[in-house]
Amino acid sequence: YFFKGTAGEGIGGPHIGFGYIWPMSLIMRVNTTVDEEEILKFVHMLRDTDGNTGFMHESFQVNDPNKFTRKWFAWANTLFGEMIYRLVQENKIQL
Repeated sequence: YFFKGTAGEGIGGPHIGFGYIWPMSLIMRVNTTVDEEEILKFVHMLRDTDGNTGFMHESFQVNDPNKFTRKWFAWANTLFGEMIYRLVQENKIQL
């Protein structure tokens, strides 16, 4: 399922609720593009949809990232960290 709202756009699934995006789908989008504008757009989207926790979650609501599932989701956090590390090493982003 593809969802788009004011906070983000991406793939999610009905088992977590309609209108919830998987941050892992955004990470995979970043990992599979060479378009630098797209990379920055989705890195910023990931940053801005952490529900003010500093962590990636299983999912977030397309219009309100403060509504999310799994406060701690190691899989998404690990993928996010690996993505950021790779982007820094490739000079795609600067921290």
